[in-house]
Amino acid sequence: MKKVVNQIINLLSILLLLYFAVPKIIGLPQSMAGFSQFESVLHINADFFRLFTGFSELVIASLILIYVFTKNKMVGTGAFLFLLATMISALAIEFFVRPQAVLLLVVIAILLTSTSIYKLNNILNYEKLKQ
Repeated sequence: MKKVVNQIINLLSILLLLYFAVPKIIGLPQSMAGFSQFESVLHINADFFRLFTGFSELVIASLILIYVFTKNKMVGTGAFLFLLATMISALAIEFFVRPQAVLLLVVIAILLTSTSIYKLNNILNYEKLKQ
């Protein structure tokens, strides 16, 4: 059962990351409008920040996919640490930068934060059990 839950988390994480990365990378109007809100507050070019975020999400999804097939613990740890840091940053931006936090984005970020912690705990505890 635990193996099924882990695979569901992996798949869900990859799909959510791709769902949010692709519009940022191709520059859909809604994504561009969202990032333009951050430009004046963060003093970062909106296009640069949008592309940086989109490609970061794409890299995380790729790392999780590599982890799924290789079961390499270093890759898994790196992927889920990167995801955790990204989601904590997303929550900070939602609450402290955006004029009004978007509830759906907050819920998704909390979900991915929670699953990252769960996966990191599993990966690190698995290593301890092997020793």
